[in-house]
This record gives sequence, structure tokens and C-alpha cells, in this order.
Amino acid sequence: MQDKGTTPVQAESGRAEDHGDQESAEHQGSEHVVKVVPAGDMPEPREIIWKIVDAFLFIGITAMLLTVAAQVVTRQMGASLPWTEELTRFLFMDTTFLGMAAGFRAAAHPRVSFALAWGPAWLKQVSTHLYALCGTVFFSVLVIKTWELMVQQLASGESSPALGLKMFLVTLPLVVSAALAILAHIKTVYFSPYMRKKILEGEMIA
Repeated sequence: MQDKGTTPVQAESGRAEDHGDQESAEHQGSEHVVKVVPAGDMPEPREIIWKIVDAFLFIGITAMLLTVAAQVVTRQMGASLPWTEELTRFLFMDTTFLGMAAGFRAAAHPRVSFALAWGPAWLKQVSTHLYALCGTVFFSVLVIKTWELMVQQLASGESSPALGLKMFLVTLPLVVSAALAILAHIKTVYFSPYMRKKILEGEMIA
């Protein structure tokens, strides 16, 4: 025969267990919630072409540092290497232009954004198109001029005095860098919601 005095205790214990199971289920469910991040807040993976640019930048900067170090050491020894100064100059010029193009892809260049912050909303929307237009026009002119210079150097067979390096090889990275800068402007404004948002906000990514 069941003891009636114990029935409420058992019922209360059963309700407590049910409540504990419910909290446990809610906790487990919350752990599996997937947070949806807007496309504009998530950076895109870096394309292979920019990884190649980064690799060339690393090689160029490393070679420049080694060349400068060799120049300093040999001068201290009283036997300066004549080609080190010329190679350093070429590496500095080419890595600067490549780094500039990579900077535009990462929206890392400083921008004047105070006018956008205080101006109307339509000015902010127009500014991205103006940014892409000005950059594309400027670097298109640079592509044309560096290409003309490279063709002239190739036709004349011009070489550097110390290294004997064909000068069109030195100018070629300038042409490529200007073309990459155009690509970077178009990519960041029209094909990358994350970069477009950062440009609108006037932020520097790197």
C-alpha cells in the first residue's frame, strides 16, 4: 500500500528533474546556434594573385635588405661593390609600386574622410564611385606611360651601367603594379562588400 505522505515529495522531485532536463536541453540548443554574420562584416579570402604579389614583396624586400647590408659591410672593408647601390635602387622602386597596389587591395591607404562624416548620406555613396573613378583614371595614365617607356627601352636595348640589366625588366613591374592598382580599385568598390564598407567608414584595414 502506497504511503500518501510521500506523494507530494515525489511529485515535486519529478517536476524538478523535468525542469533540469528542460534547462539542459535549452543550454545544449544554445551551443549549436549558428550566428549569421552579414557579408559586409566578413573579410573575403585573399585571392591567389595577391598572395603572389605578397611573395614578390617578401623576396624583394629581403633582397634589398641583404644588398644594403652587403654594401655597408664592403664599404667598411674598403672594397665597395658598385652594383649594390644600383640593385638597391631598382628593388626599392619596384617593391614600392607593388606595395602600393597591394595597399589599395587592402584599403590600407589613408583617406580624407572628415568631409564624408559631416556631409549628407548621398555624398558618402557617391564617394566610393569617385574613389574608383579617380584611381582608375590615374593608374590608367600610369599604365600607358610606363608601357611606352618599357617599349622604348626594349627597342633601344638600354641596359643599366653597373649590372648590365635590361632596363625594360626594371620598368615591367611598374606596368604590372599600375594595372594591379586598377584591379584593386574596381575589386574593393564593386566586388567586395567588406572592403566597400570599410572605405565608406573611412577605416584603414592594415
